[in-house]
This record gives sequence, structure tokens and C-alpha cells, in this order.
Amino acid sequence: MTRTIDSLSLERAIVRHCSPTLAALKPASLFTFPGNFVDAPDSQKHRHALAEAITACEQQLASAGITVRVLAWRTCGALVYVYRPAELAAYLSDRRASCLLGALGYDTASLDRCIGVLAGKLQAMDPGRRQAARETPCPCTSSGCSKDFPHEMGLFLGYPYEDVVGFIQHRGRDYLAVGMWKVYADLERALATFERFKRCAAASMRAHQNGSSLAQLAIATR
Repeated sequence: MTRTIDSLSLERAIVRHCSPTLAALKPASLFTFPGNFVDAPDSQKHRHALAEAITACEQQLASAGITVRVLAWRTCGALVYVYRPAELAAYLSDRRASCLLGALGYDTASLDRCIGVLAGKLQAMDPGRRQAARETPCPCTSSGCSKDFPHEMGLFLGYPYEDVVGFIQHRGRDYLAVGMWKVYADLERALATFERFKRCAAASMRAHQNGSSLAQLAIATR
């Protein structure tokens, strides 16, 4: 089942899932916009509608330096990536990130090429499930395809370097806490960050419901 696809529905999803990025608290966010965008009868129509909605939202976010794109079209939804190219490039240029990505085959000299490689990995993951075409829960929300995400995904979401490396080394086990990501170092700071992000999301959703536009919620950093 595919929800209504228009600029307002995408705008609401961006505010709900990406408020810390809109507020310049982290360089990127990723969420699934539900629907079968691959082999449903109206797949191409749905893709076109979402692409138009993305264009409309990007126009509102342009002055804040935020980009929106689909990383993968899947049977359980479109993976929508909302990011700040300048901030993300700076984050990934750190040796702790660039060495790891380089070892995994990413061209760290180009942000666009790095994102392209990640998109290719995510697109290849789609197991061809058809739950999105029925009224059953998407497996990405439980223990389905989310567990198979490329382990380096955390770097593209601006998670702490130590926690991304810890997740890879421990294979997702033996963590200190779990929130927006699994914590392996500096627990106190991570818990404070989780709480800050929750407050940010709640405030942004209230503001949006009260009439604030996407453009008004996005903070320009330059």
C-alpha cells in the first residue's frame, strides 16, 4: 500500500525524521518513504510523484544548503537521504572516516561518488519483498533488511566515528546503549545527544503543525 505522495506528505516526513539535520545538529538523515516503487502496477507513477515532491522540498531547503535525494527505490519504500553536502564532506574527510571508506572501495576524493557507491549497495539489498504492496508491516521497521545495511552507513549519517567503528568490530553486539545508533564510546555524551535530537524533533513537528514552512525550519550555516 502506497501513501499519498505529494510535497506536503514528503515535507511532513522530512520534519519527522530529519529535524536534527534541518537544525544543523548533524550532517545527514535517512528515512524510508513507504510504498512499492519497484514492481507495483503504478511504480513509475509513484517514482515520478516522489521525484516532483523532492524537487519542491529542495527548493525550500536550497538557501540552507540542504539536498534531498533517493538513494534506493525498493519494494518496501524509497530510501530518502537528506543531507548537507558541505558539512557531510567535512565529516567524511576526517582520517577516521576516509581510511575506513577507502578500504571499502569508496572514492573519498568525491562526495558524489561516495554517495553513489552507497546508493548502489542499498539498491542491491532489496530482497524483492512485496509487503509494501500489502497491508503488512515493512520488514525494514523490524529485523528485516535494516540489519543488512552497509556497516559504514553510520558515517554517512554523521554518527560518532568511534561508535561506527565499534559497531563494525563488535558486529552490532556488546554495545553500551542503543538509541538513534548503537553506542560503544562516550555513553554520557551519546545519551545527551539522543535527548537533544528528540527535543529537536518534537519542537520541529510542533512548529510545522502550527504553520512553519520547511524553509523556516531549516537553518542556514553559511
